[in-house]
Amino acid sequence: MTGNGSATAPRYRLEDRIATGGMGEVWRATDTVLEREVAVKVLRPEHAHDSTFRSRFQTEARHAAALSHPHVASVFDFGELPAEDGSGVPRPFLVMELVPGQPLSALLRPGRPMPPDTAADLVAQACEAVAAAHAIGVVHRDLKPGNLLVTPQGQVKITDFGIARAADAAGLTQTGQVIGTPAYLSPEQAEGKQATAASDIYALGVLLYECLAGRRPFTGDSPVAVALAHLREAPPPLPPDVPEHLRQAAAVAMAKDPAHRFDSAAQLGAVLRGAAIPAALLAAAAGAAASAAASGADDTRVLTSATPAPDPTSDPTRDTVVAPLPPPAAARSGSTSRRGPAWWPWLSAAAAVLLVILLVAWLGGGDEPAPSAAPGGQDSASSASRSQRSSAPAEVTVRAADYRGLTQREATARLKALGLQVESRTVPNPGAGTAGRVADVSPTGTVNRGGTVTLEVYGAATPTAPTSATATATAPATSAPPEKNPEPKTKPGKDPKPDKPGKSKGKDH
Repeated sequence: MTGNGSATAPRYRLEDRIATGGMGEVWRATDTVLEREVAVKVLRPEHAHDSTFRSRFQTEARHAAALSHPHVASVFDFGELPAEDGSGVPRPFLVMELVPGQPLSALLRPGRPMPPDTAADLVAQACEAVAAAHAIGVVHRDLKPGNLLVTPQGQVKITDFGIARAADAAGLTQTGQVIGTPAYLSPEQAEGKQATAASDIYALGVLLYECLAGRRPFTGDSPVAVALAHLREAPPPLPPDVPEHLRQAAAVAMAKDPAHRFDSAAQLGAVLRGAAIPAALLAAAAGAAASAAASGADDTRVLTSATPAPDPTSDPTRDTVVAPLPPPAAARSGSTSRRGPAWWPWLSAAAAVLLVILLVAWLGGGDEPAPSAAPGGQDSASSASRSQRSSAPAEVTVRAADYRGLTQREATARLKALGLQVESRTVPNPGAGTAGRVADVSPTGTVNRGGTVTLEVYGAATPTAPTSATATATAPATSAPPEKNPEPKTKPGKDPKPDKPGKSKGKDH
């Protein structure tokens, strides 16, 4: 198959390439029989011989075709193209609904939270689609902003069922593998356990948090650090203007224990539309918050203190990763048990998650596409960054959003790694779970190396009366989420003007 107006199979004529990623390319095309625009996703030639990639393509076609839902991008056709390189190995392709709009990942901006009503509406729509998938026994396992398309009218369409699995099936994605995107990976997936419907609910909670906070709940310098944070850390508090009902919804959806999450994606969606959260789930979330508050002031993320400051031109958490895990603890040498029951589970989890990074390096880019029209993409940006680091610039950039919610110790270590001096002062605590964490940073923007940055750190929490759960009705989104290029100093929570409508199939995640 070739583009620029050529015919395919021969019904589909490719017009423009929309996105390209580690696994495939997505084209805007014309169905010459039905005379309509469609999106055609084609496996990259270098993966045509790989049975795993071919299986993922077939899995995506099978699961998406089985779903007929207004919030799922429809699959119309599946086929194979004759080999163009003389190898005799055909390349599979999918023909899908062409969704006008952008992926949610293009609408999210660091430090720019969405209005709570908009965030709740978008995630509630995603919940409806996920609930429909769960109803036929399909677990998505890779829910993330790049797989949620948002139309100019604010309608959500879920895509990329490439690593989804039937709830009772084995094969491509068995227990003993870590599969997913680290930033949205549930604790049980990070441990190599089998993903369930509860794992998708956790990912929906992370999406809700990111929309409300303008940042991900857990960040790190590597997929290992991020996955371990999902295992052991509590997320930083959401902004003060987020309604309590939505705070509680995010906390319950992101519970470490799957049994303490919502019973279904449909239940989470109903809560986002205004239904009350069951008292038992609220109690479990409150207990988890109390435990985190008791130890949060001394917590430091595993494996991050010894690693260099993150490169702003790259995102080590963006890829869908698949990595084998070591054998179960019971099959290992008895020497592990001598470490004591308090240590071996974390050591086992650390060893398991550590292997994630190996496959990320092997894949060299995973499934996160970059628009082909953008010149000098990731490689040129990374080269520029390496050149800048080698010349030791006299100035560095400090963004408050990168440090809010971190422990004082961790924020101090990161700032010192940039060559800055660090001071701190205590500010009043807004609630449980924030003691010892960073509230704000000043100055921000460009700072001279050797200069001083002040951390505002939350002090001890002041006891307050329990807050009862209230049902906050969410209004439907009437426009697309935040603007594409916001000013960096716009106050959080401000509802910017929507982007102009455009046609895009989204990214091949």
